Amino acid sequence: MKKRIWFISIVLLCTTLGIFAQGQTEQPSVVRTVTWWHSNSGLLQTAADSMVEEFNATIGKEKGIVVRSVYQGKSNDVLTKTKALLQEDGNTDLPDLVQLDASAVLDIRDSKYLISMEKLAKDDSFDLNQILEACKLSVTYKGEMIGMPFNSSTIMLYYNKTAFEEAGIKEPPKDLDELASVAAKLVQKDAKGKTIRYGVANVPTTYELCVWLGQQNGMSLITDQENGHTGLPTKVLFDENGTMSTFLKKWKALYATGALENLTSDVNSEFSSGKVAMMAASTSKLTTVLQMVGNRFELGVANLPRVNDQATGGVNVGGGALYAFDNGSGNSQATWEFVKFATSSKQQLAWHIATGYFPVNKQTYKDQDFITYNNEHPLFAVAIKQLQESNPLVQGIWVPSAYQIYYAFQSGILKMLVEDQGVEETTQALAKEINGYLTDYAQANPQ
Repeated sequence: MKKRIWFISIVLLCTTLGIFAQGQTEQPSVVRTVTWWHSNSGLLQTAADSMVEEFNATIGKEKGIVVRSVYQGKSNDVLTKTKALLQEDGNTDLPDLVQLDASAVLDIRDSKYLISMEKLAKDDSFDLNQILEACKLSVTYKGEMIGMPFNSSTIMLYYNKTAFEEAGIKEPPKDLDELASVAAKLVQKDAKGKTIRYGVANVPTTYELCVWLGQQNGMSLITDQENGHTGLPTKVLFDENGTMSTFLKKWKALYATGALENLTSDVNSEFSSGKVAMMAASTSKLTTVLQMVGNRFELGVANLPRVNDQATGGVNVGGGALYAFDNGSGNSQATWEFVKFATSSKQQLAWHIATGYFPVNKQTYKDQDFITYNNEHPLFAVAIKQLQESNPLVQGIWVPSAYQIYYAFQSGILKMLVEDQGVEETTQALAKEINGYLTDYAQANPQ
């Protein structure tokens, strides 16, 4: 009897082990390593590393993929290193995936080594309609989505809510006229008449002007070729369509109040320390600014003030995207698996909470965890609502000499204010300088 029980036990054990073995997932014999270059630092790097670790431990483990994230410095550093490799004879040293901002697109969009995200999606029967329309358009070139939106943002107004209450201001400004009026009420001076708190600090650059010019008349273009999304821009349009002069008149009136500080750097620090009561900044700064402000005052955020009542276009999508490259490794499918993971509903929720960037996946907005989080943290919901109310055709510009043009806007507007230059004179000077950069590039890089 004992022998029979022992025999039955052995049979059951073997059967159980057999079933267990069949239920186990066989590990892939070949492991592909996907190299991802990025510019995420601080809180962003922590969030990116967490995402990579989760992928490697789940989908990556199941499919034999290991993602290796490599911090390459600031956005411009990532572009510089990528461009250097693209200019070499071979492609074997290229990373599989690169995170770049909009200023880099012109340098990589025509590369023979770039693998279109739309192609990867099509090969996988992946429905790109789950990605927000404005985000898709932000990385669309000649009708094709060449990158995958990832760290997407919009610009909004940050304000010192405590200072507002002390000054009797109940609502944040809705347009630039109101911005000038409100900013003047927030100025503080010491006993000697020195300004110790400005109402607002900013010197507009490409980032701000993509909104303040682009939002006018429902939607306006800054350059031809649909802001560079259909080809190489050859000239600016803001001198022809009147958007620059309309904006500059408002900005000059703001400066005349004495409430505007022409800060070109350290704006976050000046705002967080209470020396400036309002600033325009990306929604991606929200988590960082909250930490910097601490308990000094109550932080408020609002839609970026529009230029005027006719500027109904809203805001464009900023931030960056992911671009895949062919480096001869045959890793394109493995790279796509990570891209899908990074832009999935759950991962975009985690990325949103950790960084302040808004989710690019439409499904995230239906997630109860997302709804609960934004109800509990209403500041994070402002940029999202602002984007949802915007015209998706309001887009950023893809131009050559992007950093020169960035500083041309900044220095030209600063010169107008400091030297009391006329609005039309400034508009024409900006158009001439930027058109010069576009012409020089076209001559040096014939198509």
